[in-house]
Amino acid sequence: MTRPSQIIDGAWPLATFVIVALETVAILVLESLVLREHINTIQQAATGNALSTPNVIYPILYILGIVCLFTLCVDAMYHRNQIQVVAFTLFNFLCFTYGIIQTVYDWKAIGSGMTLKAFDIAITATMGVCSIFLVFAAWKLAAVYGWEMYRFLGADVDMRRMHKGYEILITLLKFDIFFFIAFAIQLFTLVDSTDRTIIATFADGRTFSRQQLLIGLSIPAAVILLGLSFYGVMKENRIVTLFVLVCLVATEPYFVYQLVYIHLPANTPRFISSLKYLTFFIAVTMVLVLITVFFMIYCFRNFGKGLLLSKKDRTGGAKRPFEIDEDPEETVPAIPLETSYYGDDGASQRLMAIPALKKIQETYPDRNKGGSSHSEKHSSRQSHGASVGSTVPGAGSSPLSVTSDHTVYNDKMELE
Repeated sequence: MTRPSQIIDGAWPLATFVIVALETVAILVLESLVLREHINTIQQAATGNALSTPNVIYPILYILGIVCLFTLCVDAMYHRNQIQVVAFTLFNFLCFTYGIIQTVYDWKAIGSGMTLKAFDIAITATMGVCSIFLVFAAWKLAAVYGWEMYRFLGADVDMRRMHKGYEILITLLKFDIFFFIAFAIQLFTLVDSTDRTIIATFADGRTFSRQQLLIGLSIPAAVILLGLSFYGVMKENRIVTLFVLVCLVATEPYFVYQLVYIHLPANTPRFISSLKYLTFFIAVTMVLVLITVFFMIYCFRNFGKGLLLSKKDRTGGAKRPFEIDEDPEETVPAIPLETSYYGDDGASQRLMAIPALKKIQETYPDRNKGGSSHSEKHSSRQSHGASVGSTVPGAGSSPLSVTSDHTVYNDKMELE
């Protein structure tokens, strides 16, 4: 069974995928209409030399969050990650909460009409209904994927604990990417820069400063750093993982500095239109980084203990639950069995004969070759049985010969 078929392998993965896909398409369309209404009806002025306004940037971030939600859902089902199933369910609730906040904001905004309010209500209702369904679906999917993890990792408690920590770390890194990018976008577009080293001037008089350029470059830098963290953890590369750990630890003082800086009375006017959102994103990112560092250290200590080999075995040939690793041709008995001798339908005989036949083939490999030697030995056994034994009645058209050592032979016994 290949990996792509596992995305919709089963009723609950298929139902979850369909619901999340429909939710994504609906919210993307509705939020795009909200963005259009924000631009046309809600007039906001940029703060100083800020590049944009909150009524434009935050709907774009919401669209980015919905795309991230769909990506997390597909990736969770592709990798059978039960931790990520719970994570994207919680993230769906966060998007639902933001939909409520956006609705309240638009209802209070000057210039908002009934069309915009209708779009907001539709977004909130859609997210709420899907969130209720995803709670039940996540419970079902976590149980299915948890059983599959048990099948692949076995009953080794240490191995399962290491894999659980690995799944949590991978999920945290994906959330880190979203919050890093969202925070950098807000600083890049919404904040009036104090750096007056002007690089470019726009037609409407706004300027593009050196500080904004550095913030913009931090977006691809954050993506590259977190990409290295994925590589280091998945490949158990100690040097790359240590480099990422040092960089993540170094970001904590920076976020503390930003959190204090935006709340200083002298700087508050520069962040007045996005102060609450920036505070929320900084606080969440700081907590996520701390938790990520903790689990990265935990996974780093588990490097070389067999988890990498276990993941390779799993991705090499995943199978359905209760699927038997058996060649179908080997399950056909090589000896035709008589059903009338025991007086039943012969099913129990065939079941019991399969392991016995395999044992015979392993003990006497020359019997599988066929040829004259096998026929001569078989005929000699029949003649010997006829001289010293007797024929068992009721054994069908081919009688069973019983020798002196109580060995029963059948005329149809031929090993293929």
